[in-house]
Amino acid sequence: MRKNIQTMAAVLGVWLLCATAAPALALGWPWKWNQLDKEGNRHGKWRVFYEHKPGQVMSQGRYKHGKDRGTWRTFSQDGHLERREKYTRRGKQIKTTFYYPNGKVAHAGLAYLFEEDGYLMYKWHGNWQYYDSTGAWVGWKAFHRGKPLSEKPLTTKPTK
Repeated sequence: MRKNIQTMAAVLGVWLLCATAAPALALGWPWKWNQLDKEGNRHGKWRVFYEHKPGQVMSQGRYKHGKDRGTWRTFSQDGHLERREKYTRRGKQIKTTFYYPNGKVAHAGLAYLFEEDGYLMYKWHGNWQYYDSTGAWVGWKAFHRGKPLSEKPLTTKPTK
């Protein structure tokens, strides 16, 4: 009986020591979503939900003092990954991939944030690769500041 009490006391002591010595672990998991920094800018991990489906994530990613950072994912209403965007450190170039509902890549390329009339505009730019729904490569399609330079994908890489 005495050994059981000593064992329980030791377990309780270790538990209390861990809880007080590592408060960051207790507060860090799960992390807090949708936080603002001191200036009121979005900061940290962020999730946006569909209005008509409050439990369904529409997009998730990370902000650093109001600017998109890292990888953002956008999901369809039924939960399939629709788009993945990876922002560069300076945030002007975005590696973008669109997906078919079956998970195969539909098209991929670069988007940029261009400044026009005092606004930052998200536009596709450069050569994008297109695929069919089975994942087979279809061709290239060139864009200049969001405007396609051809109607259909070409099998030869467009020149700049």
